[in-house]
Amino acid sequence: MSHRLPAGSGEIIDRSRSIRFSWNGKKLTGFQGDTIASALMANGEHIMGRSMKYKRPRGVLTADFWDPNTTVQVGDEPNVRAGHRKLAEGMNVSAQNVWPSLKFDVGAANGLVGRYLTAGFYYKTFMKPAFLWPKYEAVLAKFAPGGKVDLGTPHGYYDKRYMHPDVVVAGGGPAGLSAAIAAANAGASVILLDHENAAGGHLLWGSDEDRAAAADLITAAEAAGVEILENTTVTGRYEDNWISIVQRSHDISMERLIKARAKVLVVAAGTIERPYVFAGNDIPGVMTSGAVRRLINMYGVKPGTKAVVLTANESGDGAADDLHRAGVDVTVVDAREGKTIASASGSKTRVRKVELSDGTSIECDLVVTAVGWTAPTSLLNMAGDRPVYDPTAARFFPGTPPDNVIATGGISGDGTRDELIAHGAATGELAAARAAATRHRIQAATARAEAVDGSEPELPADNRTPLGRDAHPELYRSSTHGIVDYSEDVGSKDLFGAAAEGFDSVELLKRFTTATM
Repeated sequence: MSHRLPAGSGEIIDRSRSIRFSWNGKKLTGFQGDTIASALMANGEHIMGRSMKYKRPRGVLTADFWDPNTTVQVGDEPNVRAGHRKLAEGMNVSAQNVWPSLKFDVGAANGLVGRYLTAGFYYKTFMKPAFLWPKYEAVLAKFAPGGKVDLGTPHGYYDKRYMHPDVVVAGGGPAGLSAAIAAANAGASVILLDHENAAGGHLLWGSDEDRAAAADLITAAEAAGVEILENTTVTGRYEDNWISIVQRSHDISMERLIKARAKVLVVAAGTIERPYVFAGNDIPGVMTSGAVRRLINMYGVKPGTKAVVLTANESGDGAADDLHRAGVDVTVVDAREGKTIASASGSKTRVRKVELSDGTSIECDLVVTAVGWTAPTSLLNMAGDRPVYDPTAARFFPGTPPDNVIATGGISGDGTRDELIAHGAATGELAAARAAATRHRIQAATARAEAVDGSEPELPADNRTPLGRDAHPELYRSSTHGIVDYSEDVGSKDLFGAAAEGFDSVELLKRFTTATM
C-alpha cells in the first residue's frame, strides 16, 4: 500500500524519476530526492531496526541526520543513516543487528527479563569466575549494535584539504546563511557548512514563504562568493580555531577531511527537537513534530491515518496543521494547558493507543510530540564556553564564548524568520570585522609576509541586538518511565536507579548507564 500524498509545492522529490531498490530482499521503488527512510515509509515499511538490548522494533523518530532508529546496512556499508542518506538506483538496503529476521528477532526474549538487566548489570554479573570472561565476551558481542563489514571490499579513496578562511559558518539555516552573506559582502572569505543534504534549515519544511526565503538566501550566498558545502559536518573545534570538517559527498572521494584554520567561527547550529519520555515512547509510530513535517512537506509521505499531537509550541501546531492538510484525523493535546501523554501502547509493528494524564484513552496509529528543543552546544563547549540553562525557555543557551567564536540563530535565542535573518546578518558583519582585525595581527607577526598598512585595528565589540527567549514549559518526562537513549536502550528508570546508587554526576551517570554513548 502506497502512503504517498498528492504532489505538493514544497516537496524535494522528483516524481518523474523512479528509483528501484531492495529492502531485506523485497523489491521496492522510490523517487529521486527520497531518503532511504522516506522511501521505506512511502512503501508502508514502518519498522527499520531493532534496539540493542531488548530488540524492540524501531521506526522513524526524527527523519533526519540525527534519527537514532533508522540505522541500516547498504550493500557492504554498515551504519548508514537512513533518515539522511539519499536513495540511489539499485540500492540493496537491509536491517542490521537482527536475527533471524527484522520481523522476528529471538533477542526480543530479553524483554522478558528486562527487570534484571538494569544499568550496570554487566559490571556486577560477569566479574567472576574470571576464566569464563572470554565466553561472556563472545555472547555479549552478539548484542553490540552495528552492521557487517566485508573485509574483502576494496577501499575507497579518501581525500583531505587544507583551508585558511576568514570565517567558517557551522549551520545552513536562515541565520547561518544570512551571517555568511553579510560576512562575504564585508570582504571576508567565507565557507558555510551544513550537515543536511541541502541548506535552508527548518525553512525547508515550513510554508511556501519559508521555502522561498531559503532559496533567496542560498542564491544571495552564492552570489556573494560563499563556498557552501552540504552533507558536511564540523566534527571538532580546537585551539586557535583549528576546525576539523568531514565532507561526505565529494566528486572524487568517498569522504574528505578538511582541516581549516579560521579566524572566526560562527556557530549557527540551530536546535534539535527533544523527544518526550513516557511509557511506550519508542513504539514505531511515535515521532517528533519535525519528523512529521519533513515527511509530509519534503517527501510527500503520509505518516499515519489517525494522530495524537502533543504540542507545547508552534512546531507542534504546525505539525497538526500539516497532518490535517494531509487528510489525517488529528487530536491535539495542548501541553501549555497542563495536558500530557502518560503512556502509549500497541502491537509489535505500530502504536495503537495513548493514555492521557487525565485517564482518557485515544486510539491512534501516530503519536507526535513537540515538547521543546535541545541546544547542540558542543562546538561552543570545545571553545571553552559553559552553556547556561534558562528554566523559563527550558533549554541551554551560550554563556560567554571567546571572541573568535560567535553564536547566532536558534542556538542563541528565539525569533521570527526575519528576526533570525537579521541576527545572522549582524553576526556576519561582526565576524568579518573581527576576522579583519585578526588577519592584520597575524600578517604583521608573520615573517616574510606582505607589509600591513596602519596599526592593528581594535577587535569590535559585540553590539548585536540579542534574540528573545520564548517562554516554554519544562517537558522532559511524563508520570511514567520511558526510553531516553534509543540507541543504547537506556530508560529514565535506569537513570534514576544509577543516581540512587551514587552515580549522580552527569559524566558518571552517562558512563554507568551508557546513555548517549
